[in-house]
Amino acid sequence: MLRPLAVGKNITDPRVLLRVLIVGALLMLAVVSTSLAADSAHAEPPMRLPDQVTDPADALSSSDRTRVQQAVETLYSDHGVQLWVVYVKTFNGLGSEQWGSQTVQMSDLGEHDVLLAVATDDRAYRFDAPDSVDGLDRSTLDSIAQDNIVPALKKSDWPGAAVGAANGLGSALTPSHTAAIVTGAVGGVAVVGGGGAYLYSRRRRKQKFESQLDSVREQELTGDELLSQPIEVLEPWSREVLTDTDNAIRTSEEELRLAVDEFGPAQTAPFTQALDAAKRGLATSFSLRQRLDDDIPETPDERRSMLVQIITTCTDVDAALDEQVSAFDEMRNLLINADTRFAQITQQLVALRARLEGASGQLATLTQKYGAPTLHSIEHNVDLAAQEIGFAESSADQGRAAIARPVGEQGAAVAAIRSAEGAIGQADKLLDAIDNADTNIAAAHTQLPALIAEVEGELQEASGLSSDGGPELATAVASATTALERAKSGTDQDLLGVFTALVDADADLDDALDAARGALAQRKQRTEVLTAALTSAQAKVTAASDFISTRRGAIGSTARTRLAEAQRLLQSANTTAQSDPTASTDAARRAGSLADQALMAAQGDVVSWQQSQQPRSSTGSAATGAVLGGILVDSFLRGSMRGGGYGGGFGGGFGGGGYTSGGGRSPGSFGGSSSSGRIGVGGRF
Repeated sequence: MLRPLAVGKNITDPRVLLRVLIVGALLMLAVVSTSLAADSAHAEPPMRLPDQVTDPADALSSSDRTRVQQAVETLYSDHGVQLWVVYVKTFNGLGSEQWGSQTVQMSDLGEHDVLLAVATDDRAYRFDAPDSVDGLDRSTLDSIAQDNIVPALKKSDWPGAAVGAANGLGSALTPSHTAAIVTGAVGGVAVVGGGGAYLYSRRRRKQKFESQLDSVREQELTGDELLSQPIEVLEPWSREVLTDTDNAIRTSEEELRLAVDEFGPAQTAPFTQALDAAKRGLATSFSLRQRLDDDIPETPDERRSMLVQIITTCTDVDAALDEQVSAFDEMRNLLINADTRFAQITQQLVALRARLEGASGQLATLTQKYGAPTLHSIEHNVDLAAQEIGFAESSADQGRAAIARPVGEQGAAVAAIRSAEGAIGQADKLLDAIDNADTNIAAAHTQLPALIAEVEGELQEASGLSSDGGPELATAVASATTALERAKSGTDQDLLGVFTALVDADADLDDALDAARGALAQRKQRTEVLTAALTSAQAKVTAASDFISTRRGAIGSTARTRLAEAQRLLQSANTTAQSDPTASTDAARRAGSLADQALMAAQGDVVSWQQSQQPRSSTGSAATGAVLGGILVDSFLRGSMRGGGYGGGFGGGFGGGGYTSGGGRSPGSFGGSSSSGRIGVGGRF
């Protein structure tokens, strides 16, 4: 342990001198350590900002922080732009641009985030913003800095600088109406004249679309034709069909209510089901209309798709109701004309009773001619016909009693009429089979081989249409197969029954095949439409992508956004092509439309960029082409051509180094967009 030096001790003594040197060194080390510790506590490396107001430098009081926070929140609520403010003692030996750029990356600041970084001891600042915010460019940032930020910083008014930045941004993002006011005051005649021309043009345009709407009302449009209509036509059309469909459903509901009271729930069940389905379709359409009318805007493609859906849904609902009109009218007419119908039923029953006796004798004659086994299929037809006739007579009696009741209680008469008429039809068919048996047996001997061959060919065709025929074709195929096997076996003595069953099966199979062929044709048509839509969309997306990729140095966010959505929709269309061809076709069409928009926006960007290059043509065509192609990053696109900030590097930022001949251009490099696409100003104050 070192002891204190004694006062008056001879300092030339070597031992004393050594002690003096050691004490001095220790004191010096302590001073240096204290100084380094203090500097380290004050320095702040680039950081990830935890809050929109960060103050490790203790530059703000509690009331100052509240003031800054309020300004930041007002800017966001008014313009959707977030201002991030950070105060540090120093920028840790880095330049303001480098410190700010790294902090932007580490904090994941995006397309609506602005940074104000202040180093209070370094007397330096950085004001950094994305170039994607409309109204902000480097010139604007520089004006805000010089007018609203730097004056406060020079006076060490730390909160005033942040509030000035927020207010300056707010002013820059608020459209100025001064020019419009001046124009209105000075050029009143021109404004009135221009307004008149606009109104006239608008009126002519409105008349054009009204004429087009009148035309399409009378047409049956395909899906493509409907989608191709202007929104100005689809909009009023959708409202019109929505109103008409609502009125039709309300009227149908009133009529059905009366019919249910008259005929009962069972008799009116098909109409109730149809009306319920119509109400569901109408509810969907009203929901879409509500979305179109709310405060959340849709893109033109979304709006077009929703309008088309309203029109098609309402049209389908209306058509489904129309399909029930004949049956509904017939039900009501049966009651209205019940007396006449019962009179007709009586006449038919008398005629059938007369046929019974003759049919019985005819059947006996046929049995003697061909033998009982040959007539096995019709041997009980006389008895069955007599039973059907008895049922029809009983039903007619019940119906006559029903129409004698008071109005509103006569509904049972309709069921009685239908029951009686159905039984009469069955009895008539049974007796016809006896009348035609002799002819049919003769035909069976000669025509059965050809009929067998015909059914075999139809079954072979049906095997290739099974996916399009549905349950109806499957049922017809099963019946025809059974009848064919029986006919080909040659062991069944009931030749008439075999032939008749095969004829009936052939007729049912013909009907099912016709429906399946139609479904196949529709499926092929849908497939062709889908293939064409996918091919067209792919071509359009490829064209837009190639154009943007080879000119990306001049392409802005609008074209890129449209292309990205077009690519997403095209991928979705390809994914659902098999499972949902209709949705896939719609997605492909929208993808093609968005790709067209992307290409148009990109072409406009290139034209604007080329015009901006005219004063800078001295940079040389080779460098200009490299910038346009995206090989070199042009600081014009980032806003920094308006005043410094060149360079390149990882992350796409504007750090030092890189190709700089031509001023403000550097090679693009691998990395994200956290720093590229941003503009900024800064320096000492």
